Amino acid sequence: MIKVSTMFFIHAIRGMIRTILIVFVVLFLALFIWLKLGIKLDRFIVAGYTVNGLYIKLDKRFIVTGERLILPHRKTAPSLSNIDTTFDRVKYLFTFFDYIELKDVEFKNDTLTMVFADDVLYITSNQYEIAGNIHRVGKKFEAEVSLLYLKKDDVRITGTLQYNFQTDHLSTKGEFDAFRVRGRFVAQKRENRIDFSLQSDTFSDLHPLIAKFELNDTVKAWILDKVQAQQYTLLELSGRANIQNKQFKIEKNTLKAKGLFTDCRIHFKENVAPVLTPHIVLRYEDDGLFFDLQEPLYEGKSLEGSTVSILNVSDANTTLNLDLRFDTPFDATLQALLQAYKLHIPVLQESGKMDARFRASLGLKDDREDFLVDANLSKGVVQINTIKLPVEKGTLHYKKGAISLEGMVLKDSLYEAEVEGIIHLAQQKADLMVNAKTIALEAKGQTFFSLKNETFPIQLEYKNDLLLLLPKFSTKITQSKEKMQIDMTDLSALKPYLFDPEPLSEGGSVSIKTNNFKDFSFEGVLKRSSCVLYEKEENCQVRVPFSATLTPSDFNFYAFDRRVHYDESKSRLKLQDINIDLEKFLATQPKQSSKERKKLLILGKNSHLRHGDYTLLTDSYDVELEKNGDIKALGSADGDIVKFSKTNEVISIQALRIKDRVLHRLINFEGLYAGRYTFKGQGVQKKIMKGEIIVEGGVMKDFKAYNNTLALINTLPDLAVLHNPGFSQKGFSIEEGVVEYRVIEQKHIIFDSIYIKGATATVVGKGEIDLEKKTITIDLAIQIARNLGKLIGNLPLVGYIVMGENKSLTVGLKITGDLDKPVVNTSAAKEILTLPLQIVKRTLEAPSKLIQKKP
Repeated sequence: MIKVSTMFFIHAIRGMIRTILIVFVVLFLALFIWLKLGIKLDRFIVAGYTVNGLYIKLDKRFIVTGERLILPHRKTAPSLSNIDTTFDRVKYLFTFFDYIELKDVEFKNDTLTMVFADDVLYITSNQYEIAGNIHRVGKKFEAEVSLLYLKKDDVRITGTLQYNFQTDHLSTKGEFDAFRVRGRFVAQKRENRIDFSLQSDTFSDLHPLIAKFELNDTVKAWILDKVQAQQYTLLELSGRANIQNKQFKIEKNTLKAKGLFTDCRIHFKENVAPVLTPHIVLRYEDDGLFFDLQEPLYEGKSLEGSTVSILNVSDANTTLNLDLRFDTPFDATLQALLQAYKLHIPVLQESGKMDARFRASLGLKDDREDFLVDANLSKGVVQINTIKLPVEKGTLHYKKGAISLEGMVLKDSLYEAEVEGIIHLAQQKADLMVNAKTIALEAKGQTFFSLKNETFPIQLEYKNDLLLLLPKFSTKITQSKEKMQIDMTDLSALKPYLFDPEPLSEGGSVSIKTNNFKDFSFEGVLKRSSCVLYEKEENCQVRVPFSATLTPSDFNFYAFDRRVHYDESKSRLKLQDINIDLEKFLATQPKQSSKERKKLLILGKNSHLRHGDYTLLTDSYDVELEKNGDIKALGSADGDIVKFSKTNEVISIQALRIKDRVLHRLINFEGLYAGRYTFKGQGVQKKIMKGEIIVEGGVMKDFKAYNNTLALINTLPDLAVLHNPGFSQKGFSIEEGVVEYRVIEQKHIIFDSIYIKGATATVVGKGEIDLEKKTITIDLAIQIARNLGKLIGNLPLVGYIVMGENKSLTVGLKITGDLDKPVVNTSAAKEILTLPLQIVKRTLEAPSKLIQKKP
């Protein structure tokens, strides 16, 4: 029974196993059929994972979908100690699946959608989308990410990733499409440190990218608005970051960037034309932005080498630095650019170039401003305010409201000098020092001012009108627009530098004005040492108040309330109610050759002429001054004609039947009155002058020799008879007379013949006056008329009286001694016989001061 029972149990077990196998086969076949047809479960829970709406199907490999997956919460982070084997198992498990789709996967407060197909895993969430595959090579995981899309920022990334799970080293590279920018990236992660680098393709809109950086509004305005470009390229963006407390933090001191801006416009200031440049390289490093400009142009002018930078971007001291370089004329265009920064530099270049550097440091979060300008000037014309200067070279430096000029060499055909000094912009004035190598000023081809190797200061103000002060020359110049006034308070300050200082011998003052720089007016006073103009007899006018006008076609000079008028276009000088000394006038004229001189006509009215020792008391006259210096003068004196001429050195004077007052001034002798006189003189004044005076009537009296002769007659009883012939206090009446004389080198006057015939007596004689010693030696014979001689024929003879055969009486006198105190004595009879008794009739000229005037 046991055996039977045992066999029955065995048969029963075998039958049960067979039945179970049949059931498993049936179940497997059923499951296989179900998997082939697809199994759908409303809810499936395993190991804490809950899947709703699970659908499984087998088609070569499994196809799994799920409507919702709830992942269990873990209190501890998963261990990575066996990540390689775990990854291999998961990777192996995925080989059984052809397609996996899990919707609404709840993970850390986010909802994901996961799809696995064609060995690619797709994950999407509210924040991102990712697609890629991953496999292990040794100790590395290598992944290919075909898509990483960050929805919030609209960022797309593709690339590869390698992760060494043993060294915790991750490297990745790929491409990105973010903020309307496409480019490439490379990143390395070691421990908690990440190094990254990015480059981009060319793009056209910078705003979305800059919006992602935390920059202040002023910095953003510079990058986006003030610097505008048609295209942008990110050449490099690199840096380092750390992961601390699950936060990604960039190390600012490692952040560097370089971008290329193409077809750019830089708007430095409102209402100022932009700077154009084909390229700008923008660099970011050390918390600063640096704009390197390539071939920049401002209004067509090169600013090559210029840069712009913004320093301390992330702190309170954010500073804009402009470094602009000019190698063009510094004209109104560049000046306007500086004026936009309230830099009013009063310098313009009409020609030449200026190698200049303008540096500005501007606080973007405060009102800090600092400016520097350095400029090297090349040869050209520079205008400082309204003053134009021909510059050879020089440097200009601006700092803290002041411009310093150094080594400013000015060179023109008329001057060469070096200027240094300071221009104070706030006060709008300048203090300059001029080291003049040479200054030569010309007028009509003639140099009239010459200065060499002298240093002098210049003060300049330009707040309203231009004011230029030259203390060394006592000169002030004021200019506004087209008006200018030059005031010279002491003309003697110019004397050391004048080619002909005579016109300013004692100084004076003048004010020169113009409203158009074509027509000029002059008004002032000249002080002279020479007596060119005089009034009355000897009232010398050394102080000459004058006015003048100068136009492109004419020059007119007026003096003494227009009593003196010189008209350059007519080469005519008019004088009225004032007298002129021709010799001194000619001495004041500029030294010119005869070709350069012009013929001058002098017209006088109620004016007298003087030349050296000769004075012509004329009512009117015409004087022609020839180019070679010769003189022809024709005057009228109370209706009488007076002629004066000078040919080379020979002077000739003719005065026909003139009155006594004219004769007195002509020969400087006032001993002849009434009557008429003819004077003729000719010769070389400083050698020999010959003169002749013809007397027609009149009276001889009131001079020392006559008075002393009269006194002698009164003391000698034997000569008492001469009282009746006409020698008295009332003078000696003359019927006719001739005096011939010579003046030798203006030292001696030799009377070759003296003949004076009166009604009852005749005087003849000869002699000499020494002008240097002021002595006189003259021998005279006075012959009494015949009838008078008969009356005294019985008088006893004395040694000084000679009786003629016709009973005439001749008395001999000798005048000697000092001119001021001549001594008159009688002469021996034998001396009387040697005197000539003839009249020499030749027209000779008598120089002035032949005989001293009566005191």
